[in-house]
Amino acid sequence: MRALPLERLAERLNADGEFRHAARFWTATLRFDVGEESHRLRFEDGVLREVAACAAGAPCDVFVAAPRVDWERLLEPVPRPFYQDFFSAMWRHGFRMNEDMMAWAAYYPALRRLVEVLREAKEG
Repeated sequence: MRALPLERLAERLNADGEFRHAARFWTATLRFDVGEESHRLRFEDGVLREVAACAAGAPCDVFVAAPRVDWERLLEPVPRPFYQDFFSAMWRHGFRMNEDMMAWAAYYPALRRLVEVLREAKEG
């Protein structure tokens, strides 16, 4: 079983008003490293255009990396303390993101909503 519920993610995010508002104008490639698995999410003006497997370390604008068990904890219906979002999980658990916060800070609300959408997808 995959740690991330990526099936229909583009459909879910692109239909989510809160995400679309937070991600407006965002054009970037986001890479999720889930243990040994890596996935590329390509956004154009806030629309998720592509979700695909990729190589670890593949070029991207923003990356989020963590061991599989940490991703699973992040996506629990009611996450444990400091697994509520990437920022707290980065400071207290095994998550890593770009060292240059400017790469992701402007669109952090979109990243937070993306986590919530993944959490909802995992539940149902």
